[in-house]
Amino acid sequence: MFERYISVDWSGSDLEDRRVNLRVVEATPPDNTGTVVPPPDARRGVRAWTRAECRRWLAQALRMDQPRCLIAMDFGFGYPWGADASVFGSDGWEGMLATLSGLYAEEGTARVVAQEVNSSESFGGHGPYRFNDTRTDFRFYLDNGTPYYRLVEMAVPQAISQWYLGSGGTVGFSTITGMATLDLLMTLRRKGDLDFQVWPQEGLVPEEDKHVIVESYPAIYPEPSDFGECTDEHCRDAWRVLQWMLGHHEKNTLGDYFDIAHKLFERVDVGFEEQVRFEGWIFGVQ
Repeated sequence: MFERYISVDWSGSDLEDRRVNLRVVEATPPDNTGTVVPPPDARRGVRAWTRAECRRWLAQALRMDQPRCLIAMDFGFGYPWGADASVFGSDGWEGMLATLSGLYAEEGTARVVAQEVNSSESFGGHGPYRFNDTRTDFRFYLDNGTPYYRLVEMAVPQAISQWYLGSGGTVGFSTITGMATLDLLMTLRRKGDLDFQVWPQEGLVPEEDKHVIVESYPAIYPEPSDFGECTDEHCRDAWRVLQWMLGHHEKNTLGDYFDIAHKLFERVDVGFEEQVRFEGWIFGVQ
């Protein structure tokens, strides 16, 4: 189905040009063993990337003249239904990405973006992002009709809200920087340099001649029998996703996971598909 598989364990911490806990692994069937990809121009033994380096590397992989690839990236591709208008004053998923990307470019870090959004006067002190000191504050979601969890997170016990940026496990920082990266890659695509599809936002059925980018969440995939060259938890998370994709490639069952069965617990009246195409979906959850 695909000629190349890439898994990225993303990171939302620090600045664009700082090395962070971001790892990249890949495999090219029929060689299904996989390999750890070192960052370009890094000194020997360095496995940590900067986000800017990773974005440039991904742009090369997504060129039209490259083997068709499936790229799994570990961050939320969207927010709960209604966040475009209620939080970012935009219209639709693409508009929300563009607004968030602009905020990130201006503020420099995901933390400052979230703090600036929360400080908006229109929220009356009850913004959507939750830090430790505001974790008991539920007013934003009730007042604005925008949920704390996405639809897919209602079905995944390990899931953490994309709005959460407090202590312990978080995904909120990676979501901000990751969605900004999607917007930047889509900007390059509009210039004709790249050709890819973001699933499921840009269609539930992947087009056969395009690269595809999907959202992953390592905690939902089974632990592989070994972790290859990986020596740290971030690399192992990326490896876990890669091995799951390769296993289904070998069994010719990967395509089944692009078919999202209708769930009966959708919360809004726009319809299941429209909600999923706005919020996104974790690849592998059926």
